[in-house]
Amino acid sequence: MFGNWGKIMEVDLTSHEGRFQEVSEAVYKQFLGGSGLGTKLLYDNVEPSVDAYSPENVLILATGPFQGTTFPGSAKWMAISKSPLTGTFCVSGAGADFGPKLKSTGFDAITVRGRSDSPIYALVTDRGLEVRDASHLWGKDAIETYEILREELADYSPSIVTIGPAGEKQVAIACLAVDGHSFAGRGGLGAVMGSKNLKAVAVSGNQRVDTAHPDQLKRLIRELSSKMLKNTRDTYHRHGTANDVMFCESVGDLPIRYWAGDTWPEGAQMIGAPRYTEYLSAKPNPCFGCPVGCHRWITWKNDEKVLEGPGPEYESLGMLGSNCLVDNLDIIAEANDRCNRLGIDTISAGAFIAFSMECYERGLIKAEDIGDVSLRWGDGETLLELIRQIGLRKGFGAIFANGIREAAEQIGGDAANLVVEVKGMDLPAHDPRAYFSLAINYATTTRGADHTHAFPHAGELGVLIPEAGYDEQGEKFSMEGKAKLAMLFQDYGVVVDSLVVCNMMSLNGLSLTEKLKALNLITGWGFDASTLMEIGERGFNLQRLINLRDGFTRDDDRLPARMFEPAKEGPRQGKAPEGFEESLTEYYQLRGWTAQGVPSPEKRKELGL
Repeated sequence: MFGNWGKIMEVDLTSHEGRFQEVSEAVYKQFLGGSGLGTKLLYDNVEPSVDAYSPENVLILATGPFQGTTFPGSAKWMAISKSPLTGTFCVSGAGADFGPKLKSTGFDAITVRGRSDSPIYALVTDRGLEVRDASHLWGKDAIETYEILREELADYSPSIVTIGPAGEKQVAIACLAVDGHSFAGRGGLGAVMGSKNLKAVAVSGNQRVDTAHPDQLKRLIRELSSKMLKNTRDTYHRHGTANDVMFCESVGDLPIRYWAGDTWPEGAQMIGAPRYTEYLSAKPNPCFGCPVGCHRWITWKNDEKVLEGPGPEYESLGMLGSNCLVDNLDIIAEANDRCNRLGIDTISAGAFIAFSMECYERGLIKAEDIGDVSLRWGDGETLLELIRQIGLRKGFGAIFANGIREAAEQIGGDAANLVVEVKGMDLPAHDPRAYFSLAINYATTTRGADHTHAFPHAGELGVLIPEAGYDEQGEKFSMEGKAKLAMLFQDYGVVVDSLVVCNMMSLNGLSLTEKLKALNLITGWGFDASTLMEIGERGFNLQRLINLRDGFTRDDDRLPARMFEPAKEGPRQGKAPEGFEESLTEYYQLRGWTAQGVPSPEKRKELGL
């Protein structure tokens, strides 16, 4: 077949053995690869009774048909597993060089199950699997581990996924670090790796997958790469995602004071572009073959320290910065670096700390509960210290080891009513009171509050999908049409994550038609847009079925109470997603689900599930 190998490497860490699994072309035509293929593998291999930390849980690292080409955004790859944070389906994506390097091994995906009786790392090449001792790496931070293995495996020129101390200690927000500068952040998949005593996965190979129409594909890739650079030259190429901070604040989208604040223009100016770019000497740090290069490489110095490495992204600036009222870029850059090295999700880390600050302000946390930490808004030293405690599962920060819900229960009082999460997943740095489509999306996405694997707020900003029937922006601050918008972008998000291609391309003008054209040139399948969207719908419904068998119901399709509190000032003054329940019912109807949110027998039959 073209575009895919039809082979998966299955790694059993209990026996330290690997074996090949063949996958038919029919499966790829149903699920493409990446998120879709990973969803099927998770559904087929992990029973609902299996705990996220059980040896029987499976961690899947998956590519799609776009990997192995130089299509813009095709450095991306997807990690799929049962999440220790939510207890159900999780997908998280990253870039760097891992997607293309994994594809060059001659495998489309790696599945990992079992548990080693001692720390190890896995090396997957086009010759198969090697399991190697990692006792010398245990306890090292995620970036240091990468640097050691890069030297140790220099002959292979590998791409490497690592975990930090948080993954080893099974902190439920532990992430996967890739080549020291890209991160699969959400859902705690680093903790799944840690529970298996797996410190790293390195991939290297020399295989090149065939494509159906290579010459036409090369011409299309050149054309689209030029288009992506042109569309982002003065925005994301120049400033990275720090470009978005001031804009998001201006429309009421930036999280402020644990979602209780309304405006913060001076602070946004301090931490966003262009000041970010100038102050941190930020330069593009592109993933493999990317014309945009939205990741930043920063060089920051003062009288005491030198910090060089991956800089904070928009989400980190929002959650570690504005959400905690910290406007000091020195502190935020150091906090981001500390999260990266410990291997924890900056979104949830920032949420935990801002939540703690509010609980302290309200008297729910006492001084004697926190030792020497000062839980006051804007305190940068507190931010740094609590990141350390959370990542090392020590001190006050240890109460967050299993997520914010359990922490709120331990704090007691009214803390549980203050928590801003969906299905156990902390909200990312986009506010559903600014984009009402996010209200339905956050409530119903299959991994918990999610903005990257379904990005309907982009639709409210003018990113249309005319091929799928979304060809006109709806009215802002109205729930009308938002159920359909959320549904379409959720399905589209599965398509994007299954091809696999970076969201940054979709957000900057790469259309569904252009992705479809590339897919057909790669595979020779001759699909149309409706077929592609049906694949997305199939994948999303299968993820929903995983949620349901893990015990989730309509009651879990909700928003935290704070998201119904209108702003007192600013661009969303007096606005909140009123009519949410009616819109949720409409969403179920549009999806062909029952009133309780269960895909109907007719819908399952239609999708071949």
